Amino acid sequence: MKRILSFLSLGVSLLFSCTGPSETGISHYNQFKEEKNITGQEVSLDSVFYRYLYRVAIKENMAILMDLHPNEYFYHVYSYPDWQFIASFGKRGEGPEEVLSADGVRFHSPDSIYTLDANRMIVTRWTLSPEAKTVSRVEDIPLNKSLIRSLDFYRTDKNFLIPNYSGECRYHEVSHDGQSIQDIGEIPTEEHKENRNVALAQAWRTFTDYNPKNNIYALVTQLGEVVEIHNLKTGKQIVLYGPAGEPRYKEHKGESFPNGIKGFTDVQVTDKYIYALFDGMSWEERHQYYKRGEEAPNGGHFIYMFDLKGKPIRKYILDKNIMGFEIDEKRNMLIATCAESDEPIILYNL
Repeated sequence: MKRILSFLSLGVSLLFSCTGPSETGISHYNQFKEEKNITGQEVSLDSVFYRYLYRVAIKENMAILMDLHPNEYFYHVYSYPDWQFIASFGKRGEGPEEVLSADGVRFHSPDSIYTLDANRMIVTRWTLSPEAKTVSRVEDIPLNKSLIRSLDFYRTDKNFLIPNYSGECRYHEVSHDGQSIQDIGEIPTEEHKENRNVALAQAWRTFTDYNPKNNIYALVTQLGEVVEIHNLKTGKQIVLYGPAGEPRYKEHKGESFPNGIKGFTDVQVTDKYIYALFDGMSWEERHQYYKRGEEAPNGGHFIYMFDLKGKPIRKYILDKNIMGFEIDEKRNMLIATCAESDEPIILYNL
């Protein structure tokens, strides 16, 4: 049954707690200055059936939805904010013009789109024509195999930013022909400094975003509770540890197995702030769901808001678990994908 939920917000002021950098250059936050409960409004999308809607990307008057497990197409374009269907693209399959996996989608401009197929280690550029209701495949960029299996990316004006999963650095600057130009930074671990290997890099898997207007590149960990803020113009780096600390894992035969909490699941750098979607459920809690024969919740229902220097500003508590999100600062709106709703898109008034 489709439901329309009214907007509701409740602000709660809290004591603010954040310590300065430690000897290792890491700052720690405990809580946010303010908490705010918000309830969302569902958007009806009748044009496409979604099996596992994961990400949403918005650029001006265009929106793209990414389905992780589609019957046919991974990506679907809509007009924004009226959500009129335009076209589907990225056909699932093993053919030369098809897509094996959808691991990221980025607007470079309203009519230029980049997607990542991690299984094939290919970034693809597409051209969107809203008038003709078509999306055309323009270019495939094979990534160098030394980048291992890239799981996230961002297209800057000149190159790509791609996280590293060997443990040898934190991320790469990658040329338009898929070659690593520069290896940058290191995993900011306090507990495994002498063990910077693939297992550590796996545990420190990150979701990323970059804003070319302020040169801020943010990384948030899928496990634990770590936020990294890189200013690519000044070279300054800020590392924030939340109460859950760095990712917890056990290493076995060169691979990592999580035993702490699920951390962040998405991040966005806007012109003024950094927003990160946080889960926080322990793997033990998730295991209890499975033991009862139940499905554990998917996604998170906390949005953390930081300023561009890493100061915790506000914690939003959502009424549902969401998978991914976009912030529309002009409309003061959070647009979220949801696996728990009858409708896959939910709008939150911030």
